[in-house]
Amino acid sequence: MTNFTFKPIEHAQLPLVHRWLTQDHIKEWLHGQGLTNLLEDLGHFFEGTSWGQHWIAYEHNTPFAYLLTSDKGEDALTLDLFICEISHLGKGLAVPLIQQFLTIQFPHKKEVFIDPEASNSRAIHVYKKAGFRIIEEFIAPWHPVLHYQMKLDMKDL
Repeated sequence: MTNFTFKPIEHAQLPLVHRWLTQDHIKEWLHGQGLTNLLEDLGHFFEGTSWGQHWIAYEHNTPFAYLLTSDKGEDALTLDLFICEISHLGKGLAVPLIQQFLTIQFPHKKEVFIDPEASNSRAIHVYKKAGFRIIEEFIAPWHPVLHYQMKLDMKDL
């Protein structure tokens, strides 16, 4: 199994993240108000006023994924993630990436929530393999299409 490392994004990595976010396989799911909100918060992250934590995942010291977390009370957090480097897509890395990230960075949390678009069947499949289950459907205010609220109980990892 691959061992990943995770570090908060560094200011010098902003051009890399901006390049990643303009790729078609990312823009399909992150656009409009959602993208605007993420980029604004990324700027706040470096000022210490962010609502989230922005992370880069590395495989053998090579950055390949972008993750965003935010606290949801004391015992829970939200997660968004994107495998950004095309060379890392389709290699079965997403499930171990999620599991290692959560157990290494957030072992004290009890629940994790993620909210993919209902039409993103690939992501939903991966999240289910990682242990998430759909708990509700909703229309997101940042992109008014059907989304799933998915939940992972950390004890199940």
